[in-house]
Amino acid sequence: MVERLAAEAPTLRLIRLGRNTGVNAAINRGLTEVRGDFVCFSAADDVVGPDFARHSLELIARHPAAAFCFSDPAEMDSEGGGVHPLPLRLADRPCLLRPSDVEALLTRNFFAFPGHATIYRRKTLSDLGGFIEDLRWYADWFTSCVLAFRHGACYVPEVMAYYRLSRHSYYMSGIRQTAVQRELLYRVLDLLASAPFRDVAPAFRRSALTPEFRLRVLRWLATSPRHRDYLTPRLSARLAVRGVWWVVKPYMPGWVRPALRRLARGMRPLSGASAQVLP
Repeated sequence: MVERLAAEAPTLRLIRLGRNTGVNAAINRGLTEVRGDFVCFSAADDVVGPDFARHSLELIARHPAAAFCFSDPAEMDSEGGGVHPLPLRLADRPCLLRPSDVEALLTRNFFAFPGHATIYRRKTLSDLGGFIEDLRWYADWFTSCVLAFRHGACYVPEVMAYYRLSRHSYYMSGIRQTAVQRELLYRVLDLLASAPFRDVAPAFRRSALTPEFRLRVLRWLATSPRHRDYLTPRLSARLAVRGVWWVVKPYMPGWVRPALRRLARGMRPLSGASAQVLP
């Protein structure tokens, strides 16, 4: 199929890998081959809307310091029919989130940068070294957080890309592997203690940020002498609250989550007073 498309589109090149080295290795190989200024990483079963590239690129072009542009996620059912928007409600208009804005938002809200709805500035991502391959399904999460803390990011409060969340997906299969999840958490903290990422480690810590927010993380950190100092009172409280939320979430009406997010923001999204808003 790719060969047939490449025959019709001269800008499309098929890069064949000699063996299956994993998603992150393939992404990093792609970064060495790509010629454009921007890259995005859509999974085979993701869908992008007709305005995704245009709206994202128009915004990030106005803010050359930003490392990437992301928009609100939306989940599709397994057949690609029913769509469930998951608005982040981080701002009421397209804007630049400076590093200080990113830290403030992550401190007050539970959200992750949606990989399927993100367009990266290629050079900034390449300068970072691409995705850290042994972080597996958390590689894009870690990379996006590091880039946002260093350079800031653009945000479009609109659903323009869609993903399918299957129990058999790479991420969902991974998080059920308890021992692997624990080792990935420790790997993230070891990276933050290393020289290349020591500059953003305080922002991670102040934001009480971890790859996951389940109660088991509290136990993993408390029982690891090397990582115990990352367990701040703020993080302990967040893990406890989030642990309770996972239990009661299935019974909550749909309006509860956006109401809690508005409350965490002080009843209003970011505006021109706290972020650079696109005119």
